[in-house]
Amino acid sequence: MFQPGIYFGLEPEPYHADPALGSGDVKRLLFSAPDFWWHSKFNPARPEDTGDTPNMIFGRAVHAMVLEGPEVFAKDYMREPSGEGLIVTDEDASRWIADNASRIPADVKTLPRSKSGKLALIHQIDPGVPILDAIKRRADEDGMTILNGDDYDRIVVASQMISRNPELARAFQGGMPEVSIFWEQPVPEAGTVIRCKARLDYLKVRGIGDLKSIRNVFGIQFPAACRKNIANYRYDVQAAHYMRARATLPGHVAAGAVFGDHDPEWLARVAAADEYAFAFVFYQATQAPITWACSLSPGNPILEFGTADVDRALLNYARFYERYGTEAAWILAEPVAELDLSEMPAWFGRS
Repeated sequence: MFQPGIYFGLEPEPYHADPALGSGDVKRLLFSAPDFWWHSKFNPARPEDTGDTPNMIFGRAVHAMVLEGPEVFAKDYMREPSGEGLIVTDEDASRWIADNASRIPADVKTLPRSKSGKLALIHQIDPGVPILDAIKRRADEDGMTILNGDDYDRIVVASQMISRNPELARAFQGGMPEVSIFWEQPVPEAGTVIRCKARLDYLKVRGIGDLKSIRNVFGIQFPAACRKNIANYRYDVQAAHYMRARATLPGHVAAGAVFGDHDPEWLARVAAADEYAFAFVFYQATQAPITWACSLSPGNPILEFGTADVDRALLNYARFYERYGTEAAWILAEPVAELDLSEMPAWFGRS
């Protein structure tokens, strides 16, 4: 577990491994503390991690390109090769060997039948022939992720759309990406303190930038789709949680609890800022790479709703933790009551 403080350059794996409560945990606790326990590290039978989904890989790649820049992106991601001459299938390998039969070494008496054998023979004849399996193997050894051509091109265009938008060009400039913060959050109603964490996409002197992708499946106007996602996925709760993390920076700086490479003078200006806001920058992950942004500043009722629900979620955690601890499953134990018609959906009973 990380001690309270500000961490620059912290890898995602150790951040996520720390059991402190992040914004995703807070949102789950808000609606169902038993579901939080079920998916938490407290549960020895929790569902296995099924690995990265294509959407998760795409989202991380966009973050690398937009937040950290093309050079960092190029170190971790590459475009899947394509085009004439690329050996992909067993049939491609057989065709290449047949077309280059005159180049087969004399000591090769029997042509290989397996795909791996054919690929090895092709490499022996001409190491310069592009072989997809070999390219993927080298990429894996180098820790690189191969993106399909459409996704790679879309990510490059999305980055350009943000940098070329005069309203967003400086959204991810002049700050630091992927800043992790750990802190102890008092919960006065429960008389306890809860460890929390947040990983800010981009920290600036007067704000926090958060990059979001949207698959606008209903084809509505893009700003409307963004607002719908904020409401549906309770991004206001995330914003409130992150703003609370941001408020702990002066204390961490004063205590010297700052880790990783950073500019101390810049961080001092961040800690000294009295006013700052949270900004969402949305981009469309399908169809045209449209971008749109909005901000939530202190006093905005949307942010106040989110803050109230963060407090409610932390109180849920404290109460369930006190009642069940960590080893027993958290149970939603409510008295059995008569179901009232007013509790049913508005459409119920209508013909």
